[in-house]
Amino acid sequence: MKFKFSLIIVLFSMTTFGQLTGKVTDLNISKPTTINDTVIKVAYNFKKVSNNYAAVFFNGKLINYSLMSTINPESIATMNVIKKDTIIDSVKYNGRIMIEGKISYNHNFMPLNKFKLKYINPSENATVFQIDGNVIYEDYDSYLIDEKYILKAIVSTIDNPKEKIKLNIINLLTKSAKNIEDSKQIIIR
Repeated sequence: MKFKFSLIIVLFSMTTFGQLTGKVTDLNISKPTTINDTVIKVAYNFKKVSNNYAAVFFNGKLINYSLMSTINPESIATMNVIKKDTIIDSVKYNGRIMIEGKISYNHNFMPLNKFKLKYINPSENATVFQIDGNVIYEDYDSYLIDEKYILKAIVSTIDNPKEKIKLNIINLLTKSAKNIEDSKQIIIR
């Protein structure tokens, strides 16, 4: 009788106190893997160049929107956003961005192709530009950058005769705090 009573108490305590409720730390419950989880999903990133940008004015002069990716934030004195559609020279812009730069900072705006001619060795290979790892889809003759805010240009060449590919990938790194910190790191292999 004692044995039966002890067994009932043990089974009752296991079912009553053995259940977990609420959030439990360091408990990882994952669903079982199915055949669909092992199929690689491919996503194509077709980027259509959009003209639905805001009109950007720097020190009162209309500039290309692309300059926003390489302008030094420390060189901006004030910025004002006007959320009203604007038409300039028969081009519709979705608002205006008015930027006033600090007088002490001297900018040097130039298109990507001019930057390539100035710094990169000439090559017959096609070129793809990136800024901080983001591919630039716009026209390289009109895409403006601030030369003074470029930290480094990394040129990678792809030459695959079998695929008939000759390509230069130029990744421009800006002088952002993260890129400056990363450039100071020494990696020992």
